[in-house]
Amino acid sequence: MVDKVKEQAYISYMMQKLPDVKQGKEHKLQKGDSLWGLAKKELNNPKASNQEISEYMLLIAKLNNLDTIDEMNSLKINDKINLPEQASAKSALSSRTKPAKTPAAKRQPTDAEESFADVKDALFNDKTIQVAKAYPRELNLFHVYQYYHDKESGYTTNRHPVVSFRLDKNGKFEDASFEGKKDVNSYGYDYNIDKNGAITQRNKFRDNARGRVDAADMNEVKSRLEELSKQAVLSY
Repeated sequence: MVDKVKEQAYISYMMQKLPDVKQGKEHKLQKGDSLWGLAKKELNNPKASNQEISEYMLLIAKLNNLDTIDEMNSLKINDKINLPEQASAKSALSSRTKPAKTPAAKRQPTDAEESFADVKDALFNDKTIQVAKAYPRELNLFHVYQYYHDKESGYTTNRHPVVSFRLDKNGKFEDASFEGKKDVNSYGYDYNIDKNGAITQRNKFRDNARGRVDAADMNEVKSRLEELSKQAVLSY
């Protein structure tokens, strides 16, 4: 039985952080069109990651007041969709801050490295974590959630995003995205990490290096995520 709750929680969380973008051209849906396909086409970047396409897709959804999974999936041929003005959308998706460089001799862990350490701790020690596999299945994209309580606001949720990760066709870790302690981007995940442990922060034109994870730690996390993927429930 398909469970929509986890994926809807993730979408709602991301949409709360989405900036407003200018409206661009109008598109009349044709056979085979989907929000994912439109986002990929609008990005016009063959190297765009699933995370980037997903974020652009949510920009389109927000612009058209499509706040739920059901609304996103109920579009029909000949429906009219407003697309974001491209310059505005790309500006919204780009990085806004650049951490200062620290001399190598006095180097302290970066925000990205410290944040990944928190992700690792949650993956191995948090008993509340849950895993969902995103749709469509062929993306091999997974979301990990945990229980979260904000003492100041009183906000509580069982679906707080920890990390999203991809596996290759052989079920091996490919890459992942996670949020930073300093909330570097105004919405969405702040950092990406590849299978070799290199952490980057997405920028408008290229990914900027933001640290590296020790090989031993990286191997532990990869194994843990591959293990958790086997427990995942389809998001919808």
